[in-house]
Amino acid sequence: MKIIHLGTIATGTVIILGIVMVVPAFMQSDQPLLVLLSFSITDDRNLPVWCNQLSSVLKNNNVKAIVFVPGKIAQEHPECVSDLPNTVDIGSETYDYVSLTSIQDYATQLEEVERGKNAVDAAGKIESKVFKAPHETTDQNIYSLLSRSGILADFSYNNQYNKYYNGQFIKFNLTSYDGVYYSVDFFHSLPVSDPVLINFDNSTPIEQIDSFITHLKSPNVRFESATDLTGLELTKR
Repeated sequence: MKIIHLGTIATGTVIILGIVMVVPAFMQSDQPLLVLLSFSITDDRNLPVWCNQLSSVLKNNNVKAIVFVPGKIAQEHPECVSDLPNTVDIGSETYDYVSLTSIQDYATQLEEVERGKNAVDAAGKIESKVFKAPHETTDQNIYSLLSRSGILADFSYNNQYNKYYNGQFIKFNLTSYDGVYYSVDFFHSLPVSDPVLINFDNSTPIEQIDSFITHLKSPNVRFESATDLTGLELTKR
């Protein structure tokens, strides 16, 4: 009887181990990791060369992305808006790339947001409806400022994006990473959950961005635009 019992236990153990090894494979999602590549122009260093090279990299890799441009930069270097491929959303970052929280007067805040959007639109002959706050700083006025400026989506935060729906801005989960601090392998190992935003700015060499995108491309990664994520047309050309 003892031998029979031992045999039963051994068989049961093998079955349990088999289940433990097989179940995770079935539980893994077939859904790809949703990635939004985001590029922020923060000053006029290496412009317009950096913009021209970024446009070529995005075209050659055939990936979607979003590029945020301050209004003043758009006026001085319109190619930073006009040369971007149609797969790329374009947003504004105020006019002077100034922290909105440093401006005490609401009317001046509104002017910064509106002038930034209008300058970007004029440079690219587009209608942009997406915004990112410089330095990721906002105050209680942000959604009033955006709605009055005709902006429908906000990517100012590290853990969310907000879109305008039924008269108000609604929060959606999003995890943001600074692309210069994380390897491609890190993103390939991420579990599929919330969409991921990977941000670079114009201090990052184009060669580094090109290599990053090339190695990130995978059947398990799907590049999204801000328009895709929100379901709103955020860049009308």
